[in-house]
Amino acid sequence: MNIENIKLLDVIDRSMLQSLQDAFAKATGMAALATDENGPVTELSNATDFCIKYTRNSPVGCERCNKCDLEGGKEANRTGRPSVYYCHAGLVDFAAPIILNGKHIGSLIGGQVLTEAPDEDKFRRIASEIGVNPDEYIAALRKVKIVPKEQVDAAATLLYQMANALSEAGYQKLLALEGKNQSTARLSEINAKQTELDIRIDDIMSEMTYLKKLFDEIKTSAEESEKSINSTDSIVKSIETASTQLTLISFNASIEAKRAGAAGAGFNVIAQEVRTLADTNTKQAGEVEGTLNDIKKVIMNINKQLVDMEESVLKNTQAIEELRRHVKEAGGMFADV
Repeated sequence: MNIENIKLLDVIDRSMLQSLQDAFAKATGMAALATDENGPVTELSNATDFCIKYTRNSPVGCERCNKCDLEGGKEANRTGRPSVYYCHAGLVDFAAPIILNGKHIGSLIGGQVLTEAPDEDKFRRIASEIGVNPDEYIAALRKVKIVPKEQVDAAATLLYQMANALSEAGYQKLLALEGKNQSTARLSEINAKQTELDIRIDDIMSEMTYLKKLFDEIKTSAEESEKSINSTDSIVKSIETASTQLTLISFNASIEAKRAGAAGAGFNVIAQEVRTLADTNTKQAGEVEGTLNDIKKVIMNINKQLVDMEESVLKNTQAIEELRRHVKEAGGMFADV
């Protein structure tokens, strides 16, 4: 937080200021007020009619009062001790500065008393300057307390000590506000990172879901291929069986051709061709069966790998969900700080 922009009520509660100055006014029997660079921030405590009803009720008088308050606070800040002075209307006031890290952010003002009998002619002139009825002004003046200077000095010292305590309280409040602002900024940054992480996790989950879908499709295709190969096995077996039968037929045909002699010579040639065809079919069927067995082994291996990969995808999905849960829990912990 920029110290140059800090106002009195940013670090000190108005109601607390009012309570403190009310207590001061009750204890000393004098008036009290809190001001910042723009004027009063609290209501006057134990105000005299001379001030509140006449002097401050006049536009000119109020402007002069605010100027006196500001100048009194600046003087106390400059000297480092309470400032006791006569206000523009002729009463004795005193001021104590409220300092925040070297910056004067406000003042406590006390007084509205006299230390000796007043010169009424002087106060009549002041009444004329600020546009107030002189007779009523003098009547109000005669009600203002006359107190010893030592009592004024003691009250000024007390007010100065109160201002110092408020300065320390304001500084601690400033530190707390800065810490809160830093925590808020850090939390906002963490929330932004968490949101970004959530988006990335969602993207990864989408990819994992899509990958699992592809695995399922490949696995289904592999299982169908295995079924087709198993179906082909029966066809190969049928071919092998047919080839065996052709071999037996050709063998029997050769025997019968030999019994027939010369008349069966042609039939013997056909029997030999049938045997050759049967042998060829048997050989080719064996080669096809060997190839199909190799393919079956590959497909079974693919199925096993797909099962392993599916388990891995499932574990990674569960791990990502667990990560998401931890991230949200961490975000919740920071939010509670």
